[in-house]
Amino acid sequence: MPMHRFVWIMAALLLFPGFALGQAKVPSTVALEVTTPLTAFYGEAIDGLAQVTASDGTAVTGTVTFYDGTKSFCTLTLVNGASCPEGSEKGFGTGTHLFTAVYAGDATHEAATSNPVTVLVVQDTTTTALASSANPVAVGGGTVYTATVAGAHASTTGTVTFMDGGTVMGSSPLNASGTGMLSVLMLVGGDHPVTAVYVGNGNSASSTSAVLHEMVQGTLSTTTTTLTGSANPVLAGQSVTLTAKVAAAGGKATPTGTVTFAEGSTVLGSATVNAGAAAWSTSALMAGSHSLVARYAGDGMTAASSSAVLNEVVQTQTSEGSPGMTIGLETVTVAAGDTVSIPVVMNMGSGMGKATTMSLSCSGLPEESTCSFVPGSSGAAAGTGTSTLRIATSAPRDCGSSTPYGVPEKSAVLPVTGLLLALAGRRRTLKGLLALFFAVTMVSGMTGCGTGNCTDLGTRPGTYTITVVGSAGGAQVSQKVKLVVTP
Repeated sequence: MPMHRFVWIMAALLLFPGFALGQAKVPSTVALEVTTPLTAFYGEAIDGLAQVTASDGTAVTGTVTFYDGTKSFCTLTLVNGASCPEGSEKGFGTGTHLFTAVYAGDATHEAATSNPVTVLVVQDTTTTALASSANPVAVGGGTVYTATVAGAHASTTGTVTFMDGGTVMGSSPLNASGTGMLSVLMLVGGDHPVTAVYVGNGNSASSTSAVLHEMVQGTLSTTTTTLTGSANPVLAGQSVTLTAKVAAAGGKATPTGTVTFAEGSTVLGSATVNAGAAAWSTSALMAGSHSLVARYAGDGMTAASSSAVLNEVVQTQTSEGSPGMTIGLETVTVAAGDTVSIPVVMNMGSGMGKATTMSLSCSGLPEESTCSFVPGSSGAAAGTGTSTLRIATSAPRDCGSSTPYGVPEKSAVLPVTGLLLALAGRRRTLKGLLALFFAVTMVSGMTGCGTGNCTDLGTRPGTYTITVVGSAGGAQVSQKVKLVVTP
């Protein structure tokens, strides 16, 4: 039983001698108190107390009836603590209600009506939830939308309307559980912002569901995926964050789903696309050059796509006094007549105290091609520097000669310095790192075998192995690059 009900409390418990037959009845009074707030939502309980008292203090008997205006909703026999039946304190419609309690009197006590108590009942608040039986759905396919409307204090009745943006798709009456359903064929591809709108009634306020994005698959929007690294190069063991940005053509769809980060056929990790981007971090890349790609899997509205290759260079942590060098690409392809650029990362050994330089050279070039080195950046804190190896090839042309390829080599190795890295001063404490700066010698005529020869054939297509040598402080490091020249 509820804690509060309209109840009658007998206040006068003293018994007085009865009145003789025919004697006038004793006047009585009824006091009514509403114990719940005087403003309530539809469906909330309205509880109160009625107290009947005889003017002479004698015990009263009989019944008391509770009224909402002129309509009675509960009658009780006067027994101390008696309460109205379950539910009689609810169901009062919106508006102003005037409650009274009427004592019917008995053989010795007069009837009496209580003071009126005014209570205002307002609309109950509601919430509407929306679900789809199929999402995404193919163009021409069907789905069933289900809307559930719940009142905060009472059940709801009425109608719910289903909207596709500003277009009405249909309506449904609510059943006893507050649920309405609508079956729809989706004929137009794209993202449909569907909502369910409960129109409300006199006792229940209206409400609208959150937007449900119904994805109708037609022709998928093409996407473009780009991949970048937070740092390039990095030292082995250091963390690098790979970020893939996914954009849909025309901006009409928002890519969702997953991006996988891979090196060749090996998946390194994956991340979820959020606001058009997915990021993944790792510190497990081994020293060397890594050809990384990001592959977007697509979703119900956007097609899959892959990024271009990102050549992430991981530099070896060098030992005391030992220079290091990392070439960004192990294999490069260039058409005859074009120039290809290859990143080079240099690390001067931390133990080198005297001023020293790293000179770069290359050998093994095909005929009618040249190489040069262009400075990039220096990193004093890490003792590192970067350069770019450029290999320029020649296209077939008229140079007034028909000399075939195969002229004897003039030099197998061209000891031409393309980039000097100078490290000045001795190593200081742990906080005093070496300063690193560039001294650049531009190479204008570093050519391969047959230097000075010209043929109408240009750089001959084929596969060549080029050796890049770095020299510093009497130590040398080298690395090979495979060059593929195409017609």
